[in-house]
Amino acid sequence: MTVAAPNWLSATLDGAGDWRLRARIPWLFGLIMLFNSWDSVSIAFILPSIAQQWGLGPLQSGWLVSAGYGGQFLGAIVCGWLAERHGRLPVLRAVVILMCLLAIACAAAPDVHALIAIRLVQGLAIGGATPVAISYINEVAPAATRGRFFGTFQFLMLSGFGLASLLSAFIVPAFGWRAVFALGTAPLGLAPFLFAVPESPRWLAMRGRSREAIAALARLGGNPPATAPAGFPPSERPALAALFSRELRGLTLVAGSMWFLTSLVSFGLVSWVPSLYVSVFGMPIARALRYNAIASLFVFVLPLLLRVTIDRTGRRLPPLIGTGLGGLALLTLILVSRWGEAWLVAFTIIGQIGVSIGSMVLWPYTAESYPTPIRAVALGAASSLARGASMLTPLVVGGMLALTGSVVPVFLIFGTSAVVTALLWAFATRETAGREIDA
Repeated sequence: MTVAAPNWLSATLDGAGDWRLRARIPWLFGLIMLFNSWDSVSIAFILPSIAQQWGLGPLQSGWLVSAGYGGQFLGAIVCGWLAERHGRLPVLRAVVILMCLLAIACAAAPDVHALIAIRLVQGLAIGGATPVAISYINEVAPAATRGRFFGTFQFLMLSGFGLASLLSAFIVPAFGWRAVFALGTAPLGLAPFLFAVPESPRWLAMRGRSREAIAALARLGGNPPATAPAGFPPSERPALAALFSRELRGLTLVAGSMWFLTSLVSFGLVSWVPSLYVSVFGMPIARALRYNAIASLFVFVLPLLLRVTIDRTGRRLPPLIGTGLGGLALLTLILVSRWGEAWLVAFTIIGQIGVSIGSMVLWPYTAESYPTPIRAVALGAASSLARGASMLTPLVVGGMLALTGSVVPVFLIFGTSAVVTALLWAFATRETAGREIDA
């Protein structure tokens, strides 16, 4: 797929203007996606209450968790494809409203079978919103400060995971698990503002709708030309197969590998570290949770740190160092059980932080690497790969522990995956910071 960048459009986005509306977009989208993250992860914190109330066994509980992630796996691909065909905002508006309405349905679910079905459909909306929102954010951002622009959005989006963990501990005892689902309707109050935001001017221009692209730029606060330069034809309709075209095949294989390996390690550590502390290393549950909270606190502030540094350091250096050091720390854990608890926790936290840096930077890097006609599809496919990797973590961790009775193979797999990812960052990627995203 050969795409000529609309330089007049990039020049307008990077030029002077009254950009107040554009400056609010990361905050608006970030607050909406905060509750997307809330809806995605809240089931983990309210499942014990649901299982106790409805008498669920491990199998039913597993289906309840997997239904949401299965929906997200499909939703990321489908909604990315729809966003390329019909525009970013129509799809985003639809999935946000659907996500909120289904949160109400989850709160009112009469039994586990209904809740599983609702969570499956809600997962389609939850998984579909993320790549579409990130595509839009990157397409309207100024090149020089695109990292900071995206970092504001990402910090708010990721805050939903931490808030769900923190607030569920207070909401569930006081109001019950249904109240946690009900709070997922909060973006309905913000949804009307999505109709005040214009469609992505890059998407419009790539569809040959230059007059509408000019109007969108003006609404965002720019000073576009009165007419667009001639000779910018509409792009072809997107297809998933375009990711493997001659021009994009290498990028897709490298980015896909990094997404899968990083997500395998990241989801594996988030899901299993507390259990490994308790079951393998014999820590009391309370102390294991405190140690995990320390790591979560560091990960929580990472988007703020990246927000103010990533435009200067670039997209490659932070994840290269992070996944490299994180992978070495995880490999060191093969030996660290002989050294004592303090070393065990220290190297585990280093591994979690390092891999989290790689996970966070993959979003803007992927968005900036693909041209506009295929960006949302690429992000959707990447997000689906991440969900697929998360589904494998029970097999990797639980399977290795059951097969070998040792935690060594687990840390070997995680550490090696992180180091391989660092090597890919070092030798198979190109810098995207500051350049035109369609170039």
